[in-house]
Amino acid sequence: MSLWRKREARALPTSIDPYQISARPYFPNYSGEIVTETSAFSVSSVLACVTLIADSVASMPLELTRDRGGRIERLPTPSLLIRPNSEQTMFEFIHQMTVTLALHGTDYIYAPRRAGELPVEMRNIHPFKVAVVLDDEGNEYFKIDKREYTDGEIRAIHWLRLPNQRRSISPLEALRNTIGMSIAMDRFLSQFYGEGATPSSVLETDTSLTKEQAELIRQQWEDSHYKHRRPAVLTSGLKWRPILTSAADMQMLEHREAVVRDIARAYRIPLHMINGSGGDSQTYQNVESMGINFVRYTLLPWLRRIEDALSEMLPLGQKVRFNTDEFQRADLLTRVRAQQIQISSGTLTPNEARAVENKEPFEGGDKFVMALPVSDVAATADIGTDAEPPQ
Repeated sequence: MSLWRKREARALPTSIDPYQISARPYFPNYSGEIVTETSAFSVSSVLACVTLIADSVASMPLELTRDRGGRIERLPTPSLLIRPNSEQTMFEFIHQMTVTLALHGTDYIYAPRRAGELPVEMRNIHPFKVAVVLDDEGNEYFKIDKREYTDGEIRAIHWLRLPNQRRSISPLEALRNTIGMSIAMDRFLSQFYGEGATPSSVLETDTSLTKEQAELIRQQWEDSHYKHRRPAVLTSGLKWRPILTSAADMQMLEHREAVVRDIARAYRIPLHMINGSGGDSQTYQNVESMGINFVRYTLLPWLRRIEDALSEMLPLGQKVRFNTDEFQRADLLTRVRAQQIQISSGTLTPNEARAVENKEPFEGGDKFVMALPVSDVAATADIGTDAEPPQ
């Protein structure tokens, strides 16, 4: 057994910060703030990015297909892909899985199954509860609460895993300093405005004052000038000095926006989708192209990970895939023109085009209608005069 396998045979840590006192020194975090999966959601940009990805992925229809002789055949959706367990719908299951991947980089799915059959159920397991262990022969198995499971019962999904590693790199750990800095700035601003320890101005004098005299001067100043812009007359060497915000405090908003951009960059989220400032020009065309790029460069890798994991649990030849059409729909005029071209070229039937627009099919609309030069329109004679026109 090699040295690295012996090291990995030990159970991995089950907590990011086992003592919950400070983020140092278990994981480097120069802000000194405790960053956990719960505290990270107090940062609005993290909450926005993670929920945007999870909501988008979970909202896509999941389709079951089968490859038969090189032809992709659509299959009825089994109950497992509608309600994976007794407590969750498929939306909740996929959403929970994606959130776990976006925070911890690894998600474990408990799916007991037999060869050639669908799993009995599917459940997400928190990665902190799973210990990855290798036996003397190098075979991998999992321990949960002192109970052992094989890789036939638990399937792991990884976000970014390096060679010879059993767990993926965690986005939460990779962004620990950035998230901690945002939490520290929020705490500073909350204390600044909540406690109000910084006075608005100061009355100074070189003369020694008793407590009663100082209280009397302060009270008289408030009575004369609070919410009034009256001329001030100062005697006995009194000087008025305003308390100004430091330059560092004035740049706090700039720092906060920089954190938003950093987190959006890490998750590859367009800034306009989380209401961030400083992004590209948000014209209609730019936003539309950004939406397509969001599906292509942000969501697609998440979709492929989940599709591959779920497909491995299905009988041989069956696969699942997410239908991204709803997220890439163009405007109505563009869709109609594209459907007309596909119908006239024989690549789409009228009923298939109507299904895209969520309209009911009509009799005879399942035949291909090709409009070719110097040719009769195919299948028009078969449709008949009794066919109902499209609604």
